[in-house]
Amino acid sequence: MRDKLKILITIECYPPVINGSGIATMRLASGLAKRGHQVVVACPGKSIKPKINIESNVTVHRVRSLPVPKISHQGFSFSAFPRNYIKHIFKEFKPDIVHISDHFFISSAAVSLAKKNKIKVVGTNYFTPYNAIDNLIIKKNSLLYRILEKIFWHYFLNIFNNIDVVTTPTASAKKIIQDVGLKKQVNVISCGLDIEKFKKNKPGNEIFYKYKINTNKIIFLSASRLDREKRVDVLLEALSMLKDKIDFQFIITGRGTDKENLEKVTLKKNLTDRVVFTDFVPDSELKNLYSLSDIFLTASEVELQGLSIMEAMASGLPVVAANSMAIPELVKDGINGYLFEPGNTIDASEKILQLASDKKLREYMSLNSLRLIKEHDLEVTLVKFEEIYYEHISEISKVNKT
Repeated sequence: MRDKLKILITIECYPPVINGSGIATMRLASGLAKRGHQVVVACPGKSIKPKINIESNVTVHRVRSLPVPKISHQGFSFSAFPRNYIKHIFKEFKPDIVHISDHFFISSAAVSLAKKNKIKVVGTNYFTPYNAIDNLIIKKNSLLYRILEKIFWHYFLNIFNNIDVVTTPTASAKKIIQDVGLKKQVNVISCGLDIEKFKKNKPGNEIFYKYKINTNKIIFLSASRLDREKRVDVLLEALSMLKDKIDFQFIITGRGTDKENLEKVTLKKNLTDRVVFTDFVPDSELKNLYSLSDIFLTASEVELQGLSIMEAMASGLPVVAANSMAIPELVKDGINGYLFEPGNTIDASEKILQLASDKKLREYMSLNSLRLIKEHDLEVTLVKFEEIYYEHISEISKVNKT
């Protein structure tokens, strides 16, 4: 039996800040801890004073930080000069392996210190620059847009071309970083999902009353940050074309910098009696919302995997989604959902109508969602990462013996 490991994971965006990379990293950390490893996460806190918490058997160091107003995720902070604090973690924790989930300040410091201490570094990329740039209201493909894109990618490559192992959650994500100049071999490992956790159940009456959900209507669900790059406005526009064709409710969960604009769009399109903004919902409620919904919708064009799509599939939902980036690796057109041309509201509305009008088709696609999600079981992901960790720790042992 192999020894359990001491694993240091670093990331700049960790729950309670809500985004896909943070949630995936939290699930990885807690999953590894559940398998008996000692796991420390270093991430930004909410003040200039660092804090240490135990969360799901993971020791979370929240490094002193500064808030970043309205660049992307609400509540997002950057760590302020973290090197000395990360150095302290290395000294006290003595990690066997370092796993970075981004290339920002904490991870950059961790990579530098790992090299100094001859510790191998694994890096998982969840990053594209578009999440940040799209929220700056800069015209796409303008000179400034392209300059910022190059700067973001340059910083990423400077870190990820100098670590030992690179992983991405999808083949599409792998191609993107190779196309911009990553020279390292890339391993594709799904973010993974606790499939049983999102298994369809029968929600209690409370959630129907709380959000005024009418089960006699077709229920559409969107679960994401409400930031510009998620393109929830496209869904609202598409559904406005269907008001006289189907009786529906559209549940929009989450919070973000674009929420006020989306509420204005809802009013402008006369959808206020059809749309429910829930704000942030805890996992227990989100699971129930998946269970009571009929179809999952997303118009996001920047997904490197799509955790909410995976959760919807695990709940047996068919999906209508934008045909962009890694989404087609989850949503097989005509099998467990439909893909529409990104940003094309007419195409989106037609695909939504086709699925909403055919109950037998929804049942067929529901079964396919349940079948296809099985390959993304979190336990498979954890085993794959363990194998990478052990392999590279073994390499260090061999070097030390020679």
